[in-house]
Amino acid sequence: MIIQVSSRLSCMENVNKKSKTKQGLLYLLLFVAMTVIYAIISYFVMKYLQNNGEYPTGVDTLCHIYKGDVLYKSILKGNYWPAYDPLWYNGVEMLRYWAPLPVFCLAACQWLAAGNPIAGFVIFVGISCFLASMSWLYVGFRLKRPVLGSFLGLLWFFIPNNLIAMFYEGNLPRTICMIFLPLLLYRITDFYENKRVSDLPAISVLFALISLCHSGYAGMILISLLVYMVVRGIICKEYRTGVHTLIALILGYMLIGIWLVPSLIGGITSTDSSEIMAEFFQDMWLTINPVARLSIGNVNFYFGMATLLLALFGMFLTKKKDMPGFITGILILLGTSNTAYIILSKAPGGQYLWMLRFISIGVCMVLFSFLNWKTLRRGWIVLFCALMLLDIIPSLKLIYKEQTGKTPEERMAEYEEWTLLTEAKADTEQRLALVDESVMDAMSAYLLTGFGKQVATSYGAAWQSSVTATNFKQIDRSLEEGNYLYLFDRCLDMGNDTVVARMDLVDNLNEHPATEMDVAAEAVGYELIRENGLYRYYKLKNSGSFGHITKYEGIAIGTGAPTIARFFPMFKEVDTTKIDDFTFEELSQYRVIYLDGFTYNDRATAEELVKKLADAGVRIIIEADGIPEDRRTQNQSFMGIICNPISFSQGYPLLDTVDGELDTDLFPKGYGSWSTVFVDGLDEVWGVVKDDDYDIHFIGTAYNNNIRVIALNLTYYYSLTRDEGVGKLLSRAIDFDTKMLPQRTLIPLEVYASNDRIEITSNENNVNSTIAFHESFVANNKISSDNNLMIVNKGKTIITMPYPYLLQGAVVSGVAFLLIIVYAAWMSKNSDRKREDG
Repeated sequence: MIIQVSSRLSCMENVNKKSKTKQGLLYLLLFVAMTVIYAIISYFVMKYLQNNGEYPTGVDTLCHIYKGDVLYKSILKGNYWPAYDPLWYNGVEMLRYWAPLPVFCLAACQWLAAGNPIAGFVIFVGISCFLASMSWLYVGFRLKRPVLGSFLGLLWFFIPNNLIAMFYEGNLPRTICMIFLPLLLYRITDFYENKRVSDLPAISVLFALISLCHSGYAGMILISLLVYMVVRGIICKEYRTGVHTLIALILGYMLIGIWLVPSLIGGITSTDSSEIMAEFFQDMWLTINPVARLSIGNVNFYFGMATLLLALFGMFLTKKKDMPGFITGILILLGTSNTAYIILSKAPGGQYLWMLRFISIGVCMVLFSFLNWKTLRRGWIVLFCALMLLDIIPSLKLIYKEQTGKTPEERMAEYEEWTLLTEAKADTEQRLALVDESVMDAMSAYLLTGFGKQVATSYGAAWQSSVTATNFKQIDRSLEEGNYLYLFDRCLDMGNDTVVARMDLVDNLNEHPATEMDVAAEAVGYELIRENGLYRYYKLKNSGSFGHITKYEGIAIGTGAPTIARFFPMFKEVDTTKIDDFTFEELSQYRVIYLDGFTYNDRATAEELVKKLADAGVRIIIEADGIPEDRRTQNQSFMGIICNPISFSQGYPLLDTVDGELDTDLFPKGYGSWSTVFVDGLDEVWGVVKDDDYDIHFIGTAYNNNIRVIALNLTYYYSLTRDEGVGKLLSRAIDFDTKMLPQRTLIPLEVYASNDRIEITSNENNVNSTIAFHESFVANNKISSDNNLMIVNKGKTIITMPYPYLLQGAVVSGVAFLLIIVYAAWMSKNSDRKREDG
């Protein structure tokens, strides 16, 4: 009997072994077959892309291609970490502010394409498609859901929002992040379910790789995962596991400290994140409407109706442990709505919540929860797979397009001729400013620095990484307003001997015609070479390689300085808003000082400085709306002037001024209610508004005739309307002619610039080199910064660019590496102790 039972058990074991062997063989065949299928699909994606006639499409695609090209060419010269690119933005720190992993990937793809950067991009797309598929295939096998994992691998690259990121936004770093994200989610859920300690270092490494692709997007993933952890903690009471996971993620972020520390120090100082944030919300119906892509194209972020239905289905019907992913996906979708913007914009740190960028993360969480839902019946699985497959079809045109076969080089040559850049580049001796607000996206910069003859430019793409961002944004704004004198003067300031301007960007071309631009160019020293109706090309006479020494008659201090400078180019703009950061000696060299949105370290010191300057004959213009609030009295007051709030509807009342009565234009559209201030405490009143028989003072003098106060936000009103009467009144107060220019003396310079070294030879002291100043520069002679540009002295200045903050960054990475090991060891020890106790 015992022998019979033993025999039967032995037979069953043999059957099980054979069954497992057969299953293992089938799994191996499936893995190999899907790998081949993914490779074939990737190949056809590349072929269709090559033939679509419009590639490389995407707002930022050429920006990333250019960076990969710079790195590739630098590596050929033996430099594997180019610190500097002299062609963009008067010089930009190449890999300090741009995450390095995508740049190295593009350089490697360019190497595979025999040095052709555009062909390298096609290879990059193919490899991204293949690896995105393989990541889901791997996760599917690990979760013992190989068939569904194989299908999601087929789907993931073609998810509409992922195609939008790749082919409409041109956000190649985010595409790489999407390869790692399913692997990261697998490791996190595996740690939740199995408490496998080895998952923690894997989580850290995967998150470090994502951060090296796009540190900002890594932050968005971290926020999404934090929401997931909170939801899972509430539903499953797994708070402690969530804390351990969060620690692993933070340590992963610290692990890249050797790059992250210098990237964060200095950083993006000129970006108004609140303005950018507003662009990353939209009507939620647009986010889930599958038909919208057929009517308006693939231009909006898309969560997907199929994904939403799956998320709702899972949220209510799956087991508790799988619910958090579905719920997090829905919360992300809700966070992208215009209603959510109203709430999030007021939250602390809300200006960094660009919620539409979170959509792919939410979709990934929903799909991963779907993959992990092991009790779902096969019929439902097939239904949702079919719905998702249908949902991606309208977005495939981002790859396919018209299949004209036109090459990128042919299209770029056409654009180069159309924009007058062929001739302009040929004539450029130092730097070319294409003032077009990047209407052609990254192609605007790529035509100058990546196609045909390469010339340096004051512009580029990914402007947030530029030290001179405020400079060229001012030039762009001056073109819109028709402030042509400022445009050409500041183009000269930034070292541009060639300027190409796009005329349809001028807000009111009838009031500021092209002939007015020609006159302004001539006044600065440029002459019109050619125009084609849309573009005008100007060349500086007798330029060569140059810097300049400049004398400004006025200086503008405060947040309102950019506005007044565009109308009065004679004003010098400065980096600080604090008036008492300057000495009497520094400020007394100017004839006029303009204060708007200024601050101070100490009010009494600032007032004493202003009085001393006024007594010395310096004229000081104080914009009352920009007077800071006194910390003690909680009101806007300065130099005995007290500001009182007032608002107007539709337009100003009749203004009674020293120049006579002014019946001003109505407020521009969108400014129906005008909130501003009037003032008390003027010594001599130049302007009055009657309000219920009460005289409201809005312009005049204080202390003495050299201190002049302007209220009612008149300067900003003039910048919007160009009201002639208001312009005359402001000119009286400021006592500057809008046509006055700084006195610029061009100084010949000998300049050599490479990816890690700059040499400048000058015969004069205190010369503005027109090259962007970076605090990481190390020079053999004294250098300094003036309005973000570098000042050099007589002789040969040699500048090197050692890796910035290397020690600090290495310490952070080293500490993170040790903590990952120690933390994993401690967790492992605790896990062993619990097993022993159990």
